[in-house]
Amino acid sequence: MKKRTNGVFSAIRMAAMSHHLLTVGTILCVAASVVASLLPPLLLARIIDGLTAGIPLTFVAVLLYFGSLALEGVLSSAQESLLVLFGQKMTHALRSEMSQKLTRLPASTLVGQNPGEVAARFSGDVDTVEALFTSGIISMFADACRLCGILAVIFAENRGLALILLVVLPLLYTSRPAATTTTIATARRIFFI
Repeated sequence: MKKRTNGVFSAIRMAAMSHHLLTVGTILCVAASVVASLLPPLLLARIIDGLTAGIPLTFVAVLLYFGSLALEGVLSSAQESLLVLFGQKMTHALRSEMSQKLTRLPASTLVGQNPGEVAARFSGDVDTVEALFTSGIISMFADACRLCGILAVIFAENRGLALILLVVLPLLYTSRPAATTTTIATARRIFFI
């Protein structure tokens, strides 16, 4: 059986390799956004701890807190912008790959297709894959990193609470099997697994 050298993953890999700066910028922006999202709660905890200890609130502490909120917002916005731009490059690569495949198909294959089915593949399926990667997989990865960072901070502050969360969170996740099953079924349908 002949091994396929082209497909969804190879087109995405080629899009990522042909746009080095965008790919590296997206990865760095996602990482910076995750780190920046941890700063405001940590600064607020220090401010509250200081207030409960009787230390007066300083202007610098307030400025740092609101500055960290602004930094988080700017980095989150940049992350979303870069993800949209990366998604557009990926969509272009997928459509180009599909167009090249379309030119190699014999005419008898196209005659056997229902009207509009080929156009639907170009527009609907490629857009679904783009949405899955930009809003789905990459955002899910960023959220998982953010969750791991939050758990690391909780573990550093209170190990008992972190251990309780490590036991309870998987139980909460597995109590929603319908959402998990739907997500897996959608991924299988899109990637033909």
